[in-house]
Amino acid sequence: MARAHWGCCPWLVLLCACAWGHPKTADLGGQDVRNCSTNPPYLPVTVVNTTVSLTALRQQMQTQNLSAYIIPDTDAHMNEYIGQHDERRAWITGFTGSAGTAVVTMKKAAVWTDSRYWTQAERQMDCNWELHKEVGTTPIVTWLLTEIPAGGCVGFDPFLLSIGMVFPQSLNLSMPTRVTLSW
Repeated sequence: MARAHWGCCPWLVLLCACAWGHPKTADLGGQDVRNCSTNPPYLPVTVVNTTVSLTALRQQMQTQNLSAYIIPDTDAHMNEYIGQHDERRAWITGFTGSAGTAVVTMKKAAVWTDSRYWTQAERQMDCNWELHKEVGTTPIVTWLLTEIPAGGCVGFDPFLLSIGMVFPQSLNLSMPTRVTLSW
């Protein structure tokens, strides 16, 4: 039986191995982000299923008589870059960007983040979450006023929000506001 002698052309073997073994880049046509408008929804493999954690949070909200709960992206020291054990928003949403705020009501869940993280959020969040492409406290408060019933209570961890976040001076509320803090 004859055997080929490859010793004279090691570069040819290497070239063939690289050409055949290298994966081709595929055009996904935007399919690397979630599409919740199709039936069934398209979810990339990077999406985290948050159904169980949202259900558990909503059960706790119901026992505490809360209409909404705010989950910021900070820790108790108001750091932007936080330790893994403080990543509450990432745990509940699946979105691991360093900027954003999540709000959960009894029927909806939403995340606000800036343009640096829009694509990342679409790749990591499941269809339980709405992505709002606005920043600041005013869009969140405006959304909350439309989503929760009159007299509803909004919960948050008081160690994670500054006074400026809870009572934004730029927000001019024309109705009486009652705030009860307890922990």
